[in-house]
Amino acid sequence: MPKYRIAAVVLGGLFLASPAMAQSTHLAYATGEPRSEYMVFLEKGNVLPESAVPMVSKATKAAKAGKTIHLIGRADQAEIVKAEMIREGAPANAILVAREPLKTLPKVDSLSDAASRKVEIKF
Repeated sequence: MPKYRIAAVVLGGLFLASPAMAQSTHLAYATGEPRSEYMVFLEKGNVLPESAVPMVSKATKAAKAGKTIHLIGRADQAEIVKAEMIREGAPANAILVAREPLKTLPKVDSLSDAASRKVEIKF
């Protein structure tokens, strides 16, 4: 008999945990933090590659719809992404640039070089 009571308590706790977990995801969205995140890597010479166009276009559409776009990366590269978004029709005041300090990364391989050319797009 005690085995069944323990099982009932455990199962009852599992059923109660599910609604509690569902509510916590709603609380995370209620904070106003960005829900979409993209990352683009500029090519050498600070050129925006064709592969980045769909992500920049999505961010541009979101800015036109009234969302605030956050660009995080090196100042010169984030400004290139911002300029492209403005060229596509995004309002300049909807784009916030958070400049990362210029980091000197050792050029050991192409991976470290690519990491220094990254711009995050969040909205």
